[in-house]
Amino acid sequence: MSKNSRHRSRYLSSGLSALLLAGLIGADGAQANQPSWYEDVILLEVDGRPFDTGASQPSLSGIWFEEEASGHAAPVLHDYDGDGLLDLLVGGFSGRFRVYLNEGAPAAPVFTDYEWIPAGGDVATLYNFCSVAAGLRLVDLNGDGWKDLTAGSYAPGQIYWFAGSEEGFQARETLTDWGGIPIMTRLDEVAEAPHFAYGAKPAWIDWEGDGDLDLIIGNMQGDLVLRRNHGPNPRPGVTMRADQPVFDAYDWPGGQAQLDVFDFIEGGGGPLIEAEYLSPAAADWNGDGKVDLIVATQSGAVYLLTRLEAPADAEEGTARFAPPEMLLPAVPGGTFQPPQLVEAGTAIQIERGPRASVDVADFNGDGRPDLIVGDWSRSIRPRPDLSDADRQAFRELQAQLVELDRRAGLTDEAGPFRERLRGTTVYYEDEALMAEMEALVQQLVTYLIPESDNPRHRNRLRGYERQHGRVWIYMRR
Repeated sequence: MSKNSRHRSRYLSSGLSALLLAGLIGADGAQANQPSWYEDVILLEVDGRPFDTGASQPSLSGIWFEEEASGHAAPVLHDYDGDGLLDLLVGGFSGRFRVYLNEGAPAAPVFTDYEWIPAGGDVATLYNFCSVAAGLRLVDLNGDGWKDLTAGSYAPGQIYWFAGSEEGFQARETLTDWGGIPIMTRLDEVAEAPHFAYGAKPAWIDWEGDGDLDLIIGNMQGDLVLRRNHGPNPRPGVTMRADQPVFDAYDWPGGQAQLDVFDFIEGGGGPLIEAEYLSPAAADWNGDGKVDLIVATQSGAVYLLTRLEAPADAEEGTARFAPPEMLLPAVPGGTFQPPQLVEAGTAIQIERGPRASVDVADFNGDGRPDLIVGDWSRSIRPRPDLSDADRQAFRELQAQLVELDRRAGLTDEAGPFRERLRGTTVYYEDEALMAEMEALVQQLVTYLIPESDNPRHRNRLRGYERQHGRVWIYMRR
């Protein structure tokens, strides 16, 4: 079976994946079986509180975009204001980008309030509405000395840039290939619904050693592809500005086309072949002077692709990478991690969630690159006035829902307790099962604190969930 068909079947069935309702979580948020490469993990704080894109906290100018309440975080550490300190930039669910200026010191960053990153006289925005945070990268794409903001979006999967200038970022433009066609993976599937270029995330690497930054794109399908940069556009026209780089076409005659990065990994992609929503970053992870690729995934797992010396008989400028090395494992529950049960009024922190986005930066100024990970998670809170009898009744309702799933034929390695907020196909196809499931959920939610005042959500878990986007710092030894 081809990678394309294998991923297509997995995607279409993913809505049936099971969820366990998590019990009380540990206070330190650390993962089990900690890898040896890091010595500490920090849940990033802002103004003394755990960072959370879903916390409904307006910016300094008082602006809040309601879509951000859906959580998700794609963090980047970058000196935004040129003061020598790494600032925190975060792409979120709304397709907008925050900047938290660093008010601390090189070895001790301090972040408080944020502002939305502007572009073209307004808030920088792109179309993002499902399953991922809009990932950003800052690079000098056109060689004019100003950092440009580049980003991908959920749909239709284009790559955008906001050109930097003395006045700030300019209005959004779409990166195009040499013929003026928007750069997208799976361009041949655009007419399909859905097509599988969704969830595009960019990274930039000098693949050929020619001084130009080439474009790596990960997407929801699990593709990891390369579009090579051939330098400034020599023939400006309607579809391409003069200083936009010329990129390979999707299917350029003569063999120059979109390249599959997996073809340049020893032994192929390994576990990355089966992963989805790939989110790449480029950085010299091991200090050997060669830029490696770090790739985050939907499950929360993060992999390192170490760049190797190219074989002597390889085509000049050809990159080669070692097999994927796991830096972080998938989170418990993986792609469809359940809502985490958090007691109201406690200081217990949410554990790291799935839908990871990554960056690499020296967070504490010790000269070693650290791993910056953004995630998505959900929590539900039991009412604080529950008696012991109430808690027992709650557990019994969970057990009844588990048994209902088993009778419906729904099982999964993560466990059979399902996400009730959207339902699953098997319930929609069986009215009796649906009625039984809805009746149990209506009883279950009476023990929870509501998070939504939407009447449509009153008897569904959706109205009782908080969504989060956290940022975790894994400190190198």
